[in-house]
Order: sequence, then C-alpha cells, then structure tokens
Amino acid sequence: MVLSLGFILAFIGAAVALLIGILIFSEVSDSIICPAPGSAPTPGVPAVITGFDNTGSLGASGDAFYTEAGIDSDFVTTTGILGQGVIKNGTSSLDTDGEIIIGLDPDTWRFLHAGNVGSNLTSINFWINGDVIGSPVYPLINTGGSDNLASGNDPGFGLYTQSGTTMRFSVNDNTSATPVSSNIAIGSVPPDDASWHMVSFMMDQGNRTGDYVILCIDGVCDTGIDAQTNPFFDLTAGGITPVFNMTIGGGAPFGFSVTQNTFDFDELTIWNGWILSQSEINTMYNSGTGSSASGIASGTIVVHLSFDVGTEVGTGGGAGSPGSSGQGNTECENAKDTAWTVIGILPVALFFALFAIFGALGRQN
Repeated sequence: MVLSLGFILAFIGAAVALLIGILIFSEVSDSIICPAPGSAPTPGVPAVITGFDNTGSLGASGDAFYTEAGIDSDFVTTTGILGQGVIKNGTSSLDTDGEIIIGLDPDTWRFLHAGNVGSNLTSINFWINGDVIGSPVYPLINTGGSDNLASGNDPGFGLYTQSGTTMRFSVNDNTSATPVSSNIAIGSVPPDDASWHMVSFMMDQGNRTGDYVILCIDGVCDTGIDAQTNPFFDLTAGGITPVFNMTIGGGAPFGFSVTQNTFDFDELTIWNGWILSQSEINTMYNSGTGSSASGIASGTIVVHLSFDVGTEVGTGGGAGSPGSSGQGNTECENAKDTAWTVIGILPVALFFALFAIFGALGRQN
C-alpha cells in the first residue's frame, strides 16, 4: 500500500501541531495551581458555632450569641439534657468570664419588666447543670443595670441566686418620679450535684390579688408570692428600654457584686401570653430526662433555643471539626482535563483538513 503525498503531508502537519500543542499547554497548565482538595470534618469534634437559632416568634431577635470578657466568641458545646447544650464559662474556674447573650436589641425584653407591653403573662423555662451558688449573688437571667434607681437609667429584669440558698427575682422600672422596684425571694436554688435541673418561672404582672410570681425546681413549685404583700410591684405603665440584652450567667444585676462559676445550659423557652400549668411543667421535666417545650402553647412562645442548630458553623459542617472547604478544586481540575481533551482532538481535525487540502492540490496537478 502506497501512501499518497497528501496523506503524508497531512499526517506530518497534524503530528507537529500535536507536539507544539502539548509543549505549550503543558507549560500553561503547570503554571495554573488549583486549590488543594478540601478536608473532611473530624468525626466527634464540635464544629465552630458562633450563634444559635431562635425558633420562637421573635425569630432572629431572639438568637443566642456568646462573649468572653465582652468580646464576641465561639460557643463551647456539651451534651445537653436534650441533644446538645452549651457551656457558660466563669472566672472562678480560671476561665475568662463568659456570657450567653440573647438578641441584639435590649428593647426586645421590655415586656419582662414593664406592664402592658405584650402580655402580662410570662413564663420562662430552662435547664441548668453546675454551680450557681455564689455570694452575694449569682445572676442567671438579667436585663437590668445598676442599683441607682434615682438615675432613671436602670430598668430591667433579673433572676438570680443569693447567698447560696435563695433564688431571687427583681424588676426595676422608672416611668414616673417614683421608681417601681421589686427584689424578693421566690424559692430554692438548683442543686450543684453534676446533674441537670429544670427551672420554671411564671409571672403575672397584672395580678393584684393572688400569686403573681411562681418558681419551680425540677417540677416542684413554691407557693408563689402574693401581690398584696409586695405593693411596689405595680407595673401598669409601658416602661422604658432595659439597659442590656438578655444575658444568661453574666452581668451585674442592679449593681450587685457577682460570683461567676462555670455551668452548662440548655433548652431555654420563653412564653409571653401564657402561664405554665403544673401538668405542662411535669411534661417538660419528664421524670428528669427532659422533653422539648416547643409544643406547649406554641403560639405564645417568643423564644425557643434548643442549642442544637447553629446559625453559623465552621465550613466542615455540624458533625465534626470545620476542616477545609477546598472550594474550586473540582472545577479547576475538570477544566484542565477538558483542555487536554481539546488538545487531543484538534490534531485529528487538523489532519483531515490538511489531507483534504493536499489531496485537492494533488488532483489539480
């Protein structure tokens, strides 16, 4: 079989084009460095979490954040009573003072200390594990400021322990020349025994004849505080904005010196427009194993934080350490593969084009 001159010339031209293409593209390709492949999260290692979603009606206004010494920080997670919980660090355990901050606008929490803002019926339920016994006081939930009522700059709400034996409740308001304040003992303190304990707090700001504050620890409720024995608790006006956002385990409620220990915290729920019944409290306590509050009077829940769903997590996702994303690695490598395929196809096309040209020239001669 004798090859035609057109075939030979076309083959040589295509081969030369292929070699030149390989040499040129190999230099270009080597100079393009694709991102390194992403690493997978490490199983069992918590991802970085900077916030937690509120699923109550306040939405993002009730999201949770964490600070250390007033600086935005990442949450440290732990095993909660239900799913995942969070750790509130304290200075007494040689950690930097930590605070769980709920929301970004202090006025969100005005209903806790002011009458006729939202509903006068309020319930709060949460789980806690650790030492909240400190002298003079240990704040649990706080929106209040200094103890200087005359300044008119310190409205707010506080729930805290005092002297290691008593849970106390405070409200301050200043809508007139005479500030309205209440600072009273309402029940016992959650034990420090390395176990989870449920705290339930109910308040009726419009009650003038009977119990208006009730505290329950692990489903066991105190008799409540009679409104008639505390005439200063007469919150009938709209109140003014509290000093702070809601703070869990931090801040100085109304000017008191505080003790800051470390404790674990989980399952915060706040209702506005609902007073929990004993049966509902029993359901949430569930003989000490816990049960979600999300289905109880759900239409009146303004805050529900399970601390299971982070608003922002490391790029590795929620089940492990953040890892690295390697974003663009696959796309870059695919582009290189496609280019090499084109380099291989073009000489074949060039061969047929040259063969047609040289073949036509041969016939003319």
